Amino acid sequence: MEQENRRRELVKAVLHLALIALVIVGLIICAVRVFQGGSETPRKRKTDRQAWNDAYKDHRERDRNWPSVFSDLQETQLQAAMKNGVIEPITRENVEEGIEVSKSTGQEVNSLGLVRIGTNEHYVVDELTHSVPWLVPKAATLLDDIGRAFQDSLYLRGYNRHHRIIVTSVTRTRDDVKRLSRQNVNATENSCHCYGTTIDITYNRYDKPDELMASDDKLRSLLMQTVYDLKQKGRCYVKYERKQACLHITVR
Repeated sequence: MEQENRRRELVKAVLHLALIALVIVGLIICAVRVFQGGSETPRKRKTDRQAWNDAYKDHRERDRNWPSVFSDLQETQLQAAMKNGVIEPITRENVEEGIEVSKSTGQEVNSLGLVRIGTNEHYVVDELTHSVPWLVPKAATLLDDIGRAFQDSLYLRGYNRHHRIIVTSVTRTRDDVKRLSRQNVNATENSCHCYGTTIDITYNRYDKPDELMASDDKLRSLLMQTVYDLKQKGRCYVKYERKQACLHITVR
């Protein structure tokens, strides 16, 4: 009888310990859940905040060695210019001949098949002293795409999209090249600019709106990245020109 009582006491003790163990385990589980639940909100807030930053807030642009990236040779660009451009010598007289307005695009087109470009909502054409504002349609489309993509990049970073790039040189006549060669060592006699396929866009100056303006460094970074993306898509060849502070771009 005494042995039976001891056995019962032992069973009770074991059950008691098991109950205590279950309680402890339950408390630990609850504590872990509470801890995890308390940390979910900050994590979610961080994720939401990061998504907002990615969509709207300005961020640092990737820095590249742009002179090295944009290093397409004159010979490479010249081949593309001769392939896509006007072979007939361009003069200041024949660019004004046979001008008609395209019914599909509303652009002025001359007898050489060049379209007139001018300052618009996407870019500014600088005062041209050694070139004329005419391009082959393919090059005019490329210029328009550069201006649009540049403005879209600004808008996505929270800036006013009405910043505009500035085109400093377009199509040159042979006489233009001769006069320019006295001032610019890059102006070779058989220039890509003579075929209506090439433009220069300055990376030091921009047309800026009155509010939500971006810094020149930011604008330069976005211009470089915009042109880089189009170059990667096989749309153009690009030469980074230090002395003239511009991107020398020929359509492909």
